[in-house]
Amino acid sequence: MRSKYTEQQCVDMQKRYLVPMPGDTPLIIAEAKGAIFKDINGKEYIDGVSLCAGPTSVGSSHPKVVNAVIEQVKKLSFATPWFINVPKLELAEKLSKIMPGGLNKFYFLCGGGEAVEFAIKGAIKSSKKREVIGLYTGYHGATIATLSLGHPWHRKGLPTVPGFRQIPAAYCYRCFYGKEYPGCDFECAQALENMVRYGSYDDVAAFVLEPMQGVGGHIIPPKGYFKIVREICDKYGVFLIFDEIQTGFGRTGKIWAADYYEVLPDIMVIGKAMGGGIPISAAVFREDMKFPSWEQQEVYSTFSGSPLSCAAASAVVDIVVEENLSQKATETGAFMMERLKEMKDRHPLIGEVRGAGLFIGVELVKDRKTKERASQETTRVLEECRKRGVILMQSYKAGVGNVVKIKPPLNIGEDLAGKIIDVLDESLGVVEGNR
Repeated sequence: MRSKYTEQQCVDMQKRYLVPMPGDTPLIIAEAKGAIFKDINGKEYIDGVSLCAGPTSVGSSHPKVVNAVIEQVKKLSFATPWFINVPKLELAEKLSKIMPGGLNKFYFLCGGGEAVEFAIKGAIKSSKKREVIGLYTGYHGATIATLSLGHPWHRKGLPTVPGFRQIPAAYCYRCFYGKEYPGCDFECAQALENMVRYGSYDDVAAFVLEPMQGVGGHIIPPKGYFKIVREICDKYGVFLIFDEIQTGFGRTGKIWAADYYEVLPDIMVIGKAMGGGIPISAAVFREDMKFPSWEQQEVYSTFSGSPLSCAAASAVVDIVVEENLSQKATETGAFMMERLKEMKDRHPLIGEVRGAGLFIGVELVKDRKTKERASQETTRVLEECRKRGVILMQSYKAGVGNVVKIKPPLNIGEDLAGKIIDVLDESLGVVEGNR
């Protein structure tokens, strides 16, 4: 179906009316279904990133999500959070059955950043401590507080929240301590204890981290890292908060990255894939935590527990379980990783290939010995991919812009997954030939 606007009219309207966004391009999405979307001119693209780090992990316009939204909007599209609505109760019950043990107290919100904020406030109120630790290359949203927990590039020109600080991540390819895994004694994990002991006066409420970093470049720590982190948090009474907004709902080959690492956090934040394209997120707490009263929560959201969003999310939970999407992610991810590792032998730009399920990162370097980041080349590779009808993402922030991020819908077919790799292979060859 043709749009009533031309491509140029859309570009002109964007410049006239919208605040600039990171990565703005003239590509105008008109419709999407499954792992395919079309632009305004009818050109088809393979969705290699679930349309933004995961919101369409069950595929765009999944029939069960569409039907759930249609049926719910006919009955009740909005309810004040002061009242109980059935879709919210049903969603909480379904989620409680797939959450890691003991995590079954939910507070629903709209976006990931506000859910992280709520999780942090819950930890501070419950512990009566005021400091929070994150990771150098982390990302947890765009509020003033969440920007203070990660890479400083995101908060340039903005203040840092007092008491919010960072430690090095478990980034083995670029170890902050110049060590190699194994045999490194996990100095990155020990940094947490050093910060708690020497950077605070017994005032650390929480350690917040993505179990696998998304915006930071698909950094995947070794499993032993989290065992040490959990022990340190227990030792000093620090709440361990997992931000699973990008890794949840089967993405890593397990329902949660917490399952992948076999470590139980005290609080988990979930979102993106949760709504199948409809905005919804949640902060999830251990049942035995001491919760602040509602008067003390200081976070209110008009659309908290929206019946429309909860109905969509409830359908997503059913899809993830019934279609066994975590297993599909394992199988398709293994297929793509095998192809990518074979490509590494032929493409000098590839420094490292890493992945868990369909959470895959390909780090591009100018030289494998020096590991100098090939950021400009990465941008060009993705442009070549887009020309050929495949959309992938780049870790775009300063200093880390050299990772090609691959995270297609979990139910993508092997034929389309193979096409993504074919196009990336060809695009790498074009850029390497023009260097």
